Amino acid sequence: MSNALLIFDVHGPFPVPLQKERNGCFIERNCPAFWRQHQHYANKFGCYVFALKAGRGVKPIYVGKTANRFDRECFTSDKIAGHYTPALARKGKGTPVLFLLIPEMRKGKPNGKVIDDLETFLIQVGAAKNPELSNIQHKKEARWGIRGVIRYGKGKPSSGAQQFRRGMRIS
Repeated sequence: MSNALLIFDVHGPFPVPLQKERNGCFIERNCPAFWRQHQHYANKFGCYVFALKAGRGVKPIYVGKTANRFDRECFTSDKIAGHYTPALARKGKGTPVLFLLIPEMRKGKPNGKVIDDLETFLIQVGAAKNPELSNIQHKKEARWGIRGVIRYGKGKPSSGAQQFRRGMRIS
């Protein structure tokens, strides 16, 4: 087993096609229109983030993972009914989008532990940005912070904190 860093590339945000009906807008099960547009990503794996984009901002709604194929995971009935549709019903303004985080290709099976770690991290970051993130597991935010670096509230970071952030690559 290699200790080499596994790098993920971000693809998206890709607009998610909606079906317009009398009762509102819905996402079709398995979202075939999405995969026709983005077939290059259908058989890839990694993590994904369903979000609402409004203006220049993005609000994460749900974070998921797959070690199999995105097209079999991102738009399942349970994701649509339990996570995406409720967000669309209360969204106000915004376009549903999907980000795909795909690891660099290597020989052998995908490293499920690394994908799990990334999913947990993305859930925690997403919940910090949107407390209504619909994930249930891994959502609990850490009970610590570093003044001027992470989870520190308001105020200008000290010079030392700014240097520490740069040195540790924490943005």
